[in-house]
Amino acid sequence: MSYETPKVSGGEGTVNVTCSPPSGETFPIGMTPVQCTATDSLGRTGTCAFGVTVSKLAQLSKTKYLAFGDSITAGEITFPGSTASTPGTSSKLVIVPGASYPAVLERTLLGRYSTQAQQISVANYGLGGEKTINARARFFDALNTVRPEVVLLWHGHNDIPGGLDGAASGAASEMRIMAAEARLRGMRVFLATMLPPRPGGNRTIAQVFIDDYNNRMRALAASEGAVLVDIYNALRPEVTRYIGVDGLHPNEAGYVKIADVFFQAIQANFEVR
Repeated sequence: MSYETPKVSGGEGTVNVTCSPPSGETFPIGMTPVQCTATDSLGRTGTCAFGVTVSKLAQLSKTKYLAFGDSITAGEITFPGSTASTPGTSSKLVIVPGASYPAVLERTLLGRYSTQAQQISVANYGLGGEKTINARARFFDALNTVRPEVVLLWHGHNDIPGGLDGAASGAASEMRIMAAEARLRGMRVFLATMLPPRPGGNRTIAQVFIDDYNNRMRALAASEGAVLVDIYNALRPEVTRYIGVDGLHPNEAGYVKIADVFFQAIQANFEVR
């Protein structure tokens, strides 16, 4: 630990300052008192004291994450991304892995918890176009392959346009099975609410369907002891800023915001000092 030597005034000739413990020594976590003595050429002395506080770097108690979902986990963006501001009928989508929320989240975690860089990972298991009712086998394979400590489970955008009962209830039932399986394996589960719809897009989901499914996810999180990550309410106030012109997929700014919401949930649950 390095600290600035106290400045001196007065005295005759050369004034030497010595401190104990000296700057550059290894200081323990917490506050350490430092005593400094100034001695001039006539042998006169003056002293001062101050404290040096060393804080422990923040760390994560869990470092291995699996992000499982559909195209919105994969990182699909409505072309031309954030440069478009007017909803329309364009349906061209591109996957930008580096812009996906798992990629942004991993970079954020590595920046915050740099001493654990060798341990931290966020595996992206997003698959465009997949319905939740068809995802169970792939999810179990992902658990076996990644063996995560934490599962970020966010699925249903391709199911819920089919309606409240049937499509939505079937998807919610599969989410319950997947969340329960992860929990039984000793993994923590984070369940995310659906994105808010941006009006006017060719993929905009009816608000009533979004509300219904999000209520199912809130109930599921409570019953399974999962952490609810409320993406819907985090993005809703600025939906046109974060959701692309197709009305469904986030733009680049949206993925950054989503990653931050997940990061805050991870920090609140797993950060230790």
